[in-house]
Amino acid sequence: MNLSQMPTWLFGVVVVTTFVVLAIVGLYLFQRLLAGRLQLSEHLNGQVIFFASMIGMFYSLTAGMIAVGTWTTYRQMENVVSSEATSIGCLYRDISGYPEPSRSQLQGEVRSYVEFLLNKAWPLQRQGLPTDEATRKLTRLEALLVQFEPTTSGQQILHSQVMTQYNEVAALRRQRLHGIGGGLPSVMWSVVLIGAVLTITVTYLLDINRKIHFIMTGFMSMFIGLIIFVIASLDRPLSGPLAIDSHPYQLVLDRLIDLK
Repeated sequence: MNLSQMPTWLFGVVVVTTFVVLAIVGLYLFQRLLAGRLQLSEHLNGQVIFFASMIGMFYSLTAGMIAVGTWTTYRQMENVVSSEATSIGCLYRDISGYPEPSRSQLQGEVRSYVEFLLNKAWPLQRQGLPTDEATRKLTRLEALLVQFEPTTSGQQILHSQVMTQYNEVAALRRQRLHGIGGGLPSVMWSVVLIGAVLTITVTYLLDINRKIHFIMTGFMSMFIGLIIFVIASLDRPLSGPLAIDSHPYQLVLDRLIDLK
């Protein structure tokens, strides 16, 4: 199973458990291989504690800023999805002012587009795969709108408003599609993961009670695992473990398009 497709709670358990197990095993091997070889004086042990604290502080700041950045991107994508659904609803409502048979034909195209998003495009999007069929449906809708010839001044105003609303839907869709392949660049992930390894392993040098050493290492690795879990979950807003769902579009379909 792809890790990004796991339930959120299971993904979190896997990430945190992996960090804790690797950290504990690493500490055990370190102490076993170097037992009796490192004889740190009280002064040197104090210096290790100081440097470990500094590394931990800088890593926390760095990881925290990256986590805030991913959360900001996630919220922006949520706004894009909500705005796109709202624009589709406004487009459908505006088209209701068209005369027949254009009104039924155009509203049918909008309904077909929303159903395609819910049933086909969104499941593919969760896998990180865009689809061109939605583009074809929008192009077909645009062609029908362009063919419409307003016969009154009121229809001209309405048609202009509908075309503006259509362009808004198309623009928001492009923003959403751009977010499918988004995420932190590899260099940022390198900083997060290598920084986590350095922060954990530097504590191996501490000369403290063995049981306390293992417990403290376990807690630190658990905390770092939680931070990385948050970053990884929010990194891909449309295809990650916390992927944004299609609920806004379902509301438009249920509360507006299919409302009797």
